[in-house]
Amino acid sequence: MKPLTRSHRLAAGVRTHGTASARTRTGDGHRSDRNATPHRATGTRQSKDRTKPSATTRGGPNPRTTARSHQTARTKAASPAKRASVTPTAKVRSNRPRRAVSRFRSGSPRHRLIAALVVIGAVLIGLIGRVAYLQTTEAETLRSAAADQWTRSVIIPAQRGTVFDRHGAELAMSVPAVTVSINPKLIDNGPATVQVLDDLLDLSDEKAAELLGEIESKDRGFVFVQRQADADIGDEIAAMRLVGVNVDRESRREMPGGDTGRSVIGRTNIDGLGISGLELQFDDALTGTGGEMRREVAPGGRSIPGSESVAAQPVAGDDLVLTLDRSIQFSTEQVLLEQVAAIGAKGATAIAMDTETGEIYSMASVRLNSDTGTYGVTSGNFAAVDAYEPGSVAKVITVASALSEGLVTPETSYLVPWRKQYYDDLLKDSHQHPDEWMSVSRILAESSNIGTIFVQQEMGRERHREYMAQFGLGSKTALDFPGESAGILKQPEDLWGSERVTVAYGQGVSSTSLQLVAAVNTIANRGTYVEPKLLKATVGTDGAISETEPSDSRSVVSELAAIQTTEMMRTVVCSGTATLAQVDGLSVAGKTGTAFKAADNGTYFDADGNRIYYSSFVGFFPAEDPQVTVLVSVDEPPAGTDDRFGGTAAAPVFAELAPTLIHELGIVPTPGATGCQSS
Repeated sequence: MKPLTRSHRLAAGVRTHGTASARTRTGDGHRSDRNATPHRATGTRQSKDRTKPSATTRGGPNPRTTARSHQTARTKAASPAKRASVTPTAKVRSNRPRRAVSRFRSGSPRHRLIAALVVIGAVLIGLIGRVAYLQTTEAETLRSAAADQWTRSVIIPAQRGTVFDRHGAELAMSVPAVTVSINPKLIDNGPATVQVLDDLLDLSDEKAAELLGEIESKDRGFVFVQRQADADIGDEIAAMRLVGVNVDRESRREMPGGDTGRSVIGRTNIDGLGISGLELQFDDALTGTGGEMRREVAPGGRSIPGSESVAAQPVAGDDLVLTLDRSIQFSTEQVLLEQVAAIGAKGATAIAMDTETGEIYSMASVRLNSDTGTYGVTSGNFAAVDAYEPGSVAKVITVASALSEGLVTPETSYLVPWRKQYYDDLLKDSHQHPDEWMSVSRILAESSNIGTIFVQQEMGRERHREYMAQFGLGSKTALDFPGESAGILKQPEDLWGSERVTVAYGQGVSSTSLQLVAAVNTIANRGTYVEPKLLKATVGTDGAISETEPSDSRSVVSELAAIQTTEMMRTVVCSGTATLAQVDGLSVAGKTGTAFKAADNGTYFDADGNRIYYSSFVGFFPAEDPQVTVLVSVDEPPAGTDDRFGGTAAAPVFAELAPTLIHELGIVPTPGATGCQSS
């Protein structure tokens, strides 16, 4: 074969590596090469010849390819007219614009790979984010949820604080006890189990039958057997390891002195929470903070022995130190019980307080139990929650106020009738007497209603009302005892009819025993009102003692007016309505009060038409230097008898209680004083 010339090789090289001629079909089926750009083919249909290997691929030039190359070169060199004449009848297909095709077609493997990687990456990022979220923000919640499935938590009750009297004697305390319960679903031999519990806990027949029914039905997984059972008995039951029987520790509130102080201290419920009295008022301080014990449980709900652990130790509550004296409190309650039983009254209250500090030594309430017909110390503090008309005790406030204003003196006298018309009512003194001149001192000593009205009219209703408010009437004391009453003290414009004058002697106004003893104590304290006080100190869990602030005080009347009123009150005890309140060798100042008690029917009469009374006596001693003030009030003394008056129902209680106060408080009589003989 004739070797290829250089021009042949160059032509072949141009064909192979240079431009590629695009082929089109003519009308008669021949192919025609057209100049094509040196770019990659754009998808036009290629002939079968193009699929054959080129000359360079086979190792040498192809004659047919070389001929085509020469023909192509000659066509390019010819003029346009000549090129047109070569194929005059050729019909060339129009050269349409080529549509751009994306490199990332949906069917492209590369596109599918990229898309898959993107999706996988997004999923991985989401998983990583979720794991991070669960391990950080939700970690504690998930741990708790998991722990709840295999652990159980039990609250460990905190030791409730103890209540002490002013000398450290225990008034209320918590002692160990247990709660016994059963899980009926776990008990197979019900009669035997109930018999054991009955023998140890002395269950009632009704309770035993209830337990047997629960075990037989197996509807519930928890049933109480007994709350606050004795701790020793609980230990015996626990040692038997009875299946389905649980023994849990708790405490029981007890008062070592029996009912002593019960009216003030109040009560707790079976769960150890205060529901009345100081137990309620200081419940947060006494309760403390409970602890937590955890134990693991098996799938069936049974505890795993030895798995118990204390997660948090309980913190005991604070102790309270009261101003009460347990000995004085006990004596006060006993004297009241004896008196109400002797005269057949409905009940009685008594309060003894320190004249200077306002600290309360005793506050007792006793009442007849209508169901049993016996008298007992109440769990309700009626001395603070019951309001009643104070009666003639309020005359002390009226007289002292007028003296302080300088409107009267002890010698100021009025012509006093035994009865007088005021508005629509004919008001009277307690006994009939002729019209006579009475000094202010005699008016108070003989407890004249009409004479007291004359003194009040010197001041006017507005000023009189202001003084009564300053003496503490119409508002709660600083004790803020649970359920404490503010009493009733109307504005002058709200008084109607004879109320406008009867308030001068304690009708048309109401107060509690607590308010009244603090009001009269103002006279004993030389004209200075001092708020009553019950809480002396608190003791923290670390043993630190925190004393409470001294009681607030305010000046109400002048010291001279208080001294003058005290002398008048001494006359009341020595020769007036309170002679039964005298104490040998001791000077006493006091005032009686016999008031009508409002009935539920809106009158002062009961269903049988008998008047209802509320009788009182308030006094302090020694009169020269008062140390203690005492108020005794008797609720519903028997009507129609001499025992209905303050001087006969209440004054004897004062006289019987005074020796205990003198002994326990170490009160020394004023040198040279001989009681009423020295006046």
